[in-house]
Amino acid sequence: MISTQRIPMIGGTLRQRVANHAPLQSVLHAELECRTREDADAVADAVAGVTPDPLLGRLGLVELLLNAIEHGNLAIDRELKCQLLRDQRFEEEVAARLAREPYRSRRVRVHVDVAYPVVQIEIHDEGAGFAWRSALTAEIEAAGCPNGRGIAMASRVCFPDLTYRDPGNVAVVTLAWPT
Repeated sequence: MISTQRIPMIGGTLRQRVANHAPLQSVLHAELECRTREDADAVADAVAGVTPDPLLGRLGLVELLLNAIEHGNLAIDRELKCQLLRDQRFEEEVAARLAREPYRSRRVRVHVDVAYPVVQIEIHDEGAGFAWRSALTAEIEAAGCPNGRGIAMASRVCFPDLTYRDPGNVAVVTLAWPT
């Protein structure tokens, strides 16, 4: 469930809103929050509509939101996630962390700004950050681990202008609609 949503519209999708006002060079601002992977799906669905390619946008947003939840807010590092996945205990650990402090109160905040033709999406988690530069250039075919490719894939396939703000707990996606 999306816990906070401020979208200035009466009806329709974000994509329809942008398309209807594109000639006016309109500005649209939305703020959403998510806490769980189910929430991340709902937020990705809502935000993907303002991206030039909603299918790629949704794919990249899900990867970034899950990264923010699992690695940022829940502090599950790459090695621990790898081990938990191998032991088939990852879902159990995510549920356990979501239920206890300090993780229970953490949220991922998503800020969307559309100033046609530019869309900027910021994803803020409450974690300590990470070495994001190496994650952007990581090999997509990571050997020996079932995880660790999401950010590289999001950067290479979905969002070529993906960057982070130091210390690595704010992802910034900048996209441009064709004019």
